[in-house]
Amino acid sequence: MIIAEQKKKENIAEYLIYMYQVEDLIRANNLDAQKIDQQIISQFNTDYDTKREMLEWYKGLIDRINSEGKEKSGHMNFLNEITVRMNELHVSILHEPLNNEYKNTWDKARTNVDALRMRAGHTSENDVQLALNGLYGLLILKLKKEEVSKETQEAFSSISEWIAILSAEYMKKQQNL
Repeated sequence: MIIAEQKKKENIAEYLIYMYQVEDLIRANNLDAQKIDQQIISQFNTDYDTKREMLEWYKGLIDRINSEGKEKSGHMNFLNEITVRMNELHVSILHEPLNNEYKNTWDKARTNVDALRMRAGHTSENDVQLALNGLYGLLILKLKKEEVSKETQEAFSSISEWIAILSAEYMKKQQNL
């Protein structure tokens, strides 16, 4: 909760990837608030009120996952809505005549996003969702200390660079609302 709030203010892409990890932590604990309290919240060195607030936050996410039928997989609807808005921004920036830095970064990442789409089975996910899922998958591989080829690292480097610029653009746009 504390980390999520901070990431949401600073970097929307990092927030989304963090929340994907939270979804998986919730599922790994069988959507059981008591387990989450014991396994996760109790590890934080903070006061009782903050821990209670964290537990309520997790309970709210558990309720949301259950009500949306995402107990086994998938992202919560509010996270999907953010990626849709990010993708809409991505498409609109591509149509702007003066944002060459963004377009050049996208051009470098596009081939790798297309390759990721092919590996994912011609998924119908938008480019942003696909890239974020891929980056999250890469994070999981690294956390598991599994070997990641140099080619894969290079491919994700271009995707990461593109997502970082898009995330900054998204954050700027949100501040102007």
